[in-house]
Amino acid sequence: MKPATTKAAAKRQPTCPECKKRFRTTSRTKKFCNTLCSQSFRNEARRVKYLFNATNSPFFQELARQAVRARTLLIYKDFSQDGLEALYDVYAACQKMNGYGLRKEYGEAQFEISHIAPVRGKACVGLFRADNLVIAPMALNRAHGTKHFAGGASMALTDLSSRFALEKDANHADVIQRIIKLIGEKVVMAVVKSKKIQPSKRQALYSWLVDNLDPANPDHAKHLDTIETATARVLAGIKRELEGKESATDFRVFLSFHDDTSVLMSEWERVGKAYRPEILPALERLQFLDANTNTRFRLGFDSIDTQLVFDMLHGKPAYTVESMIDALYAKALASPVLYQPAEALLQTVQPTVQAPAVRKSVTLSFLEELDSLVEQVAPIALVVANSVPVEEPCFIVRASS
Repeated sequence: MKPATTKAAAKRQPTCPECKKRFRTTSRTKKFCNTLCSQSFRNEARRVKYLFNATNSPFFQELARQAVRARTLLIYKDFSQDGLEALYDVYAACQKMNGYGLRKEYGEAQFEISHIAPVRGKACVGLFRADNLVIAPMALNRAHGTKHFAGGASMALTDLSSRFALEKDANHADVIQRIIKLIGEKVVMAVVKSKKIQPSKRQALYSWLVDNLDPANPDHAKHLDTIETATARVLAGIKRELEGKESATDFRVFLSFHDDTSVLMSEWERVGKAYRPEILPALERLQFLDANTNTRFRLGFDSIDTQLVFDMLHGKPAYTVESMIDALYAKALASPVLYQPAEALLQTVQPTVQAPAVRKSVTLSFLEELDSLVEQVAPIALVVANSVPVEEPCFIVRASS
C-alpha cells in the first residue's frame, strides 16, 4: 500500500502595494512582502484619511475663514496638540450653544466666537487661540468691534511676514492646506484622531442625495432644485423621506437650553480655570447665590449685567462685576418669602452698624479746629471788624507755607 501524499500548496507571485516588488508566497491572501511594508502602507492610508477629514471638516474651514479675516496664516504659528485641541473645544462648544445651526434656522440670536485682542487692531493681530477667544452673544460681539481692554494673545503687525500673507479672496481649500503645513501634519492628525473630527455632514448628505435622486422622478426633481443651497438639516429630512422614514422631531426646545446668561457663565468658568483665576471668586459668589435660593430666583443677567460680564471676559478687571453681584444678592435677600434664601446665604451677609454721628455747632467745631492752628493765624485775625456784628466774628487765616 502506497503512503498518502499531500498536495503541495500553489505558489503565488503578487506585487507588494508598498514597495512595488514581486514576491513569492503560498498564502492566498498575503498582499505585502514583509511586515515593514504592511505597516508603512497602513500608516499612509491612515494619514490620507485623517488629512481628508481635516481638509473637509467645518472646523478647518473655520480656521481658514479666520486666517483670511486676519490676512495672515501666522495666527496659527507654534500650535501644539494641546493648543489645537483647546481651540477645537471652543469651536465645538459654540456649535452646541447654537443648536448646531437651529438658532440661525429659526431666526434666533446666535452666539459667536469673539476675540479679546481684535482680529486686526491698530498695532497688532489677534491670534485665533483658545486664550484669546470668548463665546458671546452676536450683538455684543459686533458692537465690541476692535476695542481691546487687556490680555488675550496677539502678534505685532511689525512681526508679520509677507510670506504668510493672505488676500481677501483667497481660496479656502488652499488656505487649509497651508494651515496644515504650518501647524504640522503630525499635530493635525493627532487632533483629528483624539477629537474624532469628521468631514462636513452637509457634504456627505449632499453626495448621497446626488447619487440617489432620480431626475426622471417628479418627486425627486423638486429636491434637485433645492439641495445646492439647503442646510444639513433640510438635506437630512430629504434623505429620510427617500428612505421612507418618519420626519425628525422638532428640536426647537433645544434652543432654550442656552441663553445669554448660561453661555457667559460657562465661558466665565472656562476662562477663569484655564487663564484668569482672579475672576473665579466672583463666579463662585454667583454660583453660591444660585444654589442657596429656590427656583423662583432665576439667575439671569439683564442688558447692563451682560455687558459688564462681557467686558470682564474681554480683559477688564474682576471688580467690574462686583456691583452687579451685590445687586443680585440684595434682590434675593429683599424678598425672603419669595426666594427663600438658605441659612448659609443669610450668614454670609453681615449688617454693618454705624454709630450715630455727633452733631456739633458750627461755631464750636470751627473754634476747636482753630485751637490747633494758633501758630498759623495772623494777628489781624484776632481783631473784629467794626462792620461785622459781634454775633458773627470775622477771621482771616493765613495759609501755611
